[in-house]
Amino acid sequence: MPPPGRRRSPTRGVFAIEDPALLLPDPIALDTSFVVEALIATQPLHPTCASFLARIVETGVSVITSDLLRIELVEAAFSIALKERWGGQWRSHRADGRARRRGGRLLRDALTRYEKLLTSVDHIPVPVGRAADMAATMMIDYGLASYDSVHAASAIMAGANAIVTTDTGFALIPTPMLTIYTDRSRLATCRSKR
Repeated sequence: MPPPGRRRSPTRGVFAIEDPALLLPDPIALDTSFVVEALIATQPLHPTCASFLARIVETGVSVITSDLLRIELVEAAFSIALKERWGGQWRSHRADGRARRRGGRLLRDALTRYEKLLTSVDHIPVPVGRAADMAATMMIDYGLASYDSVHAASAIMAGANAIVTTDTGFALIPTPMLTIYTDRSRLATCRSKR
């Protein structure tokens, strides 16, 4: 919230990644939700997120990630394969071998793309343990989910004041602490939380 007597910015520290005039901060943190969309072609926001990721790489912006991102990426890729095979019943079929082969291919492809990304940018990794105390504080102070709080804490600890995400939960963090870069469909929701 702004101090008494001051007006809120209309953007409320939330910007659309589709905006070609958007200036990129350096460094910028990446959340798993964005990386999944950018790297896995079957995802609905893939074109938008892949384009913005290419822009990050092309402009030479430093990228901050929590070490948690890699394992979340593996889980997301495996879950996507299960959803493709089983739809809404995917959770009850997790151990079914018919989707595991596709899941393995998809997660290996996602990890290969992720490793290629990390070698294409100035990458600043943040170990989960280093961010744990601040993450717990962010959960208590702002109501963030545990994984989101790890990514936010990692960003802040590594010197980023911005994160790219498709998760609106990050909007619970006050604007001065973290600017949010997201797709247009989430702007209104993020701004309403600030």
